[in-house]
Amino acid sequence: MHKLTCITNNMQYDITPITGSINWQSNIDTLGQQLSFEVAFNDDRFFPKNPVDLGSLMVLTGASEILRAIVIKEDRQGRGAIKYTAFDYAFYLNKSKNVYQFTNLSADAAINKVTTDMGVSIGSIATMSTPITKIYKDNTGADVMKDILDQVFKATGIKYRMEMREGKLFVEKQEDKLIQASFKLFEAGTSIDVMAAISSPSRSRSIEEMRNSIKIVSGDDKSVKIVGEAKDDALIAKYGLLQDVQNVEDKDIAQANQTAQNQLKELGKIAEENGIDCPGDDAVRAGRLIVVTEQVTGMSGKYLIKDVAHTVRASIHTMHLGLGVV
Repeated sequence: MHKLTCITNNMQYDITPITGSINWQSNIDTLGQQLSFEVAFNDDRFFPKNPVDLGSLMVLTGASEILRAIVIKEDRQGRGAIKYTAFDYAFYLNKSKNVYQFTNLSADAAINKVTTDMGVSIGSIATMSTPITKIYKDNTGADVMKDILDQVFKATGIKYRMEMREGKLFVEKQEDKLIQASFKLFEAGTSIDVMAAISSPSRSRSIEEMRNSIKIVSGDDKSVKIVGEAKDDALIAKYGLLQDVQNVEDKDIAQANQTAQNQLKELGKIAEENGIDCPGDDAVRAGRLIVVTEQVTGMSGKYLIKDVAHTVRASIHTMHLGLGVV
């Protein structure tokens, strides 16, 4: 059973009884989760008062807290239901800009600095020793942190994901985010794997963005030299040469071959754009991993949740997942 609580002027209100459908969604390209909901409106003096206002804190819970979000938009249409949009605290990282000049600062310390400056609480940040030397100007906090994590991946081959939980930022290894999604037909029932109830599966595969050879170069308009490279002979033999050339600064030449290997790992694969509908599980959110077995389309194995949209209506929880390859 899901519950939506509104906190306004230090007062808590359970608005679930006057709430219609509740929707929340996340996307791998956008840090944070969005919450949308409708509140019934009636000017009858006996109808429960609506406490929701811009800036109100909304807390959505199921078996545990799912998300907490700040109301940033209100839509009214005559005497109809009032529609609200709220975002979790990553909203401030997505909207606020700052200037940073990092010189040989570890990636985890740099992310700590950005998060603290934006007034967002930290849950935990994984240890990332990759040195960051870069100037950021006119960038949002979220964009700065995404770029830092991209540098970490190029240097180490390890992917990290950011997500907000209970109003705090967590930065964790993607490989540690594998979940087992399940649902119950009734509250006291047995947990059932959501993969047993998939509907509307779709799968699109493409080699359009594949790159099976990577060259790393350094230099300027007058002189360029290859400082690192990596290739997958098996993929080249099967699909033909699909090569990419990337530039690095002088300070990164020493790790050019490692960068090439890590980029080949990321780009040397068949891309997939997949989708499924299934019963909802509160633990499913973008950036996490899930195992899918679906016979009609042939999906089988571990997939990255690229986006997910949850809907709770009349106590029925469903979700649509957009999936990509790991």
